[in-house]
Amino acid sequence: MPESVSVPATGVALDAVLAFLVAFIGFLFIGNLAYLLLRRVLGGRVSHGTAKWAATILQYGITISGIYASAHYLLAFDLTAFVASLGILGIVIAFSSRQIIQNVIAGVLITINRPVQLEEWVIVSGRPETGLSRVRDISLTTTILQGLDGGLVLTPNSSIISSKVINYSRAGLLEVSIPLAVPVTADLTRVQEIVHQAAHDHPLILPHVEPSERSAIQNLFDLPYIGRLASDLPHPTLALFEPKMQVSSIKEDWIRLTVRVWIRQIPRKDAIVSEYLESIIESLKAEDLLDKKAPEGEPAPEPLACPIPNIQKEVET
Repeated sequence: MPESVSVPATGVALDAVLAFLVAFIGFLFIGNLAYLLLRRVLGGRVSHGTAKWAATILQYGITISGIYASAHYLLAFDLTAFVASLGILGIVIAFSSRQIIQNVIAGVLITINRPVQLEEWVIVSGRPETGLSRVRDISLTTTILQGLDGGLVLTPNSSIISSKVINYSRAGLLEVSIPLAVPVTADLTRVQEIVHQAAHDHPLILPHVEPSERSAIQNLFDLPYIGRLASDLPHPTLALFEPKMQVSSIKEDWIRLTVRVWIRQIPRKDAIVSEYLESIIESLKAEDLLDKKAPEGEPAPEPLACPIPNIQKEVET
């Protein structure tokens, strides 16, 4: 009977190594297949995030358990002896991979505490700040965000846990600050009326929304964040979200204003602001409120008197 060939420096038979490689690839395939099947089974029955995490746990469980079992039975791998033999090398490896360990622990905390969930709109502070982005994926070490410009931002899970996260989806609305400038001669009362009317006419600016959304918006007062905003009101109503106009500064011949409005369609923020400003500008132009005018009551400058007639009179005398 021919002797089996062993791999140098290991003493393990070559056929056992080949069998382990086949088992390794097989369990990777089975793990991915289990992930896809469980996602399909849970789809529509539980939330998207819950289905993803359940499928991920099953995938890693099958893959790691299968690889360990294959190594134990095919390669006579002893995990206890292996860990004990690492010694100082194991400490060095653990120290060098502490960032990975932190991100894995943060991923578990995100799963438990759920500060962010899939498809939510958030801003993660840091250097640099992510800007308004949608949560596209959450893995064991990384959270993937997609900005309004379509770019993907890969954020370590430790940053989600340790940084300030602004979650707009939980609040259900967003306050937008819009700069506006009018001449110093403009009637600010009339400008404010135009600002309010333009917001009233836009279907996506609060509080003037479709009747079907009014009940959903009214329920926002039950949230702690909105409750604090309305804490000084005896009976909080949608009037809390009325547009507000404030004077920011006066520079040269222009008054710089800040208009604040509330919107619900966060992904359409830029389009809503653009449509709103176009409506305001059209109304201001129609009433000549964007044209600079000379202040009323100021006397017109007198023309310079010509000295020649006076000199002629002096010569004649």
